[in-house]
Amino acid sequence: MDSTFNWKLEQTLLEKVINLASQRGQSPESIVSEAVRLYIETQLLETVDNAVSDPLIGLFAGTPDLAANSEDILQEEITEKSGWTWK
Repeated sequence: MDSTFNWKLEQTLLEKVINLASQRGQSPESIVSEAVRLYIETQLLETVDNAVSDPLIGLFAGTPDLAANSEDILQEEITEKSGWTWK
């Protein structure tokens, strides 16, 4: 399916696209299509990355009685090197 999109590029951008297309032996349309495709893929990846790095994810994944069990949880995590020591 062919589509037409009427878009007026800035003159300097148009010149850069034409020069790049000439260097690569491609049409300006294929250069613009490739650039748009890469931009959209990058935006989709950033959206996924932002969802993964959301600090609220997992916030409520703990037990509901966390406050009541906090001392027990801390006790379980203590190792020989935990806490303050004398030098």
